[in-house]
Amino acid sequence: MLNRQIAPESYMLKELSLTKPKIKELSNELSVHILADDTNPVIKTDILFPAGKVNDDKPGQSLICAKSMVEGTKSYPGSELQELLDHYGAHLDVSIDYDYTTVTLLCLKEHFNTLLPLLKSAITEPLFDPEDFEKIKLQQLQKIRVNKQKNALIATKNLRKNLLHGTPYADTLEEEYLNNIDIEDIKKYFNRYFILKPEIIVAGDFDQNIFTFLEEHFGMLEFSNEIAEYTGKLSPIIDDKLIKREGSVQASVRMGLISIPRNHPDYFDLNITNEILGGYFGSRLMKNIREDKGYTYGIYSVLINYKHLDYHIIGADVKIDHVEDTVKEVYREMEELKVTPVPQEEIETIKNYMLGKIASSLDTVFHQSENYKVKLSEGADYIDYFDNYVDKIRNISSERVMEISKKYFSEKYCVVKVA
Repeated sequence: MLNRQIAPESYMLKELSLTKPKIKELSNELSVHILADDTNPVIKTDILFPAGKVNDDKPGQSLICAKSMVEGTKSYPGSELQELLDHYGAHLDVSIDYDYTTVTLLCLKEHFNTLLPLLKSAITEPLFDPEDFEKIKLQQLQKIRVNKQKNALIATKNLRKNLLHGTPYADTLEEEYLNNIDIEDIKKYFNRYFILKPEIIVAGDFDQNIFTFLEEHFGMLEFSNEIAEYTGKLSPIIDDKLIKREGSVQASVRMGLISIPRNHPDYFDLNITNEILGGYFGSRLMKNIREDKGYTYGIYSVLINYKHLDYHIIGADVKIDHVEDTVKEVYREMEELKVTPVPQEEIETIKNYMLGKIASSLDTVFHQSENYKVKLSEGADYIDYFDNYVDKIRNISSERVMEISKKYFSEKYCVVKVA
């Protein structure tokens, strides 16, 4: 009988089981990145365009464009598109990020060729029906109005405006911006950026027939090799800002500082150190501010990486009487990491946690394709990235954590408090 009083044996993750991507080219030189896995008869196709929110002439332009693209096309107008997807149990979506846009088709392998014309139609001839446009715009306006009442979102938006000042990354979707967008704006965005040469990522039960189908439907399309222009010039405003809101029963705190990109030699060690600070449930900030002080239900610390800038953000929703105390305790925990070696037991815990976290984020070919997409957009080698990451986790030391903390946790943070 299993003795539940004895913990199961644990061991350090030895290696990652990654699907090595293969790259083939269509007749028009579009690259098809293949992550093959025949475990399930499913195919996920991502078409990755090298433009996103940073390329908006008007904030919200790319978002409304993306949502409108899957409402109907010239070949599949109105409800016909959705009825076809429902009939085949498939999913079509356009997701917009700051640096790139992804058009995704997920379907059973047996329906792949039948549904490729729909995917092609979405990226070449969206209908942009005026009624759909107004419906989407109204939905986003309602979302903005709801979010205006949330302290956490107000704090995050104001932090971005200050910390990322001078760049499109500082722009947040506001009601007045959305009201200023008309249907011609989204057509202009589509015509400008969906002609740029994309990358195609295919994950799942891939064989030669799948490539042949892609060649038939996409191999003759013409795209531009032009690079989307980026005009941002970062000029952070490092401030300690308090926003008072009547009737608030809970406060939100956000702290941020410009950081380093993923390809920086210190990045992996900084990411590990950040996990110790506030990246998981057993972190220093959680133990102090949640468990010991009882100021919050949760606090997080994360490194955010974009194509043109990177930053570190710490956030928590706290009791309204402990806003200033929370900020002081965050700085105190940073200082502690700079002057006191992390105990070996804590080092081993973070190693096991992070290796397990990486393994779980790569446990299916579709999870791997999401990670591959990010690395592809950053120009990083997918396999090398994770091999190096795992190696850094295994070899991190208390001395290195102290060194990294002194180097990256010593500056004054931009602070926004909403209470």
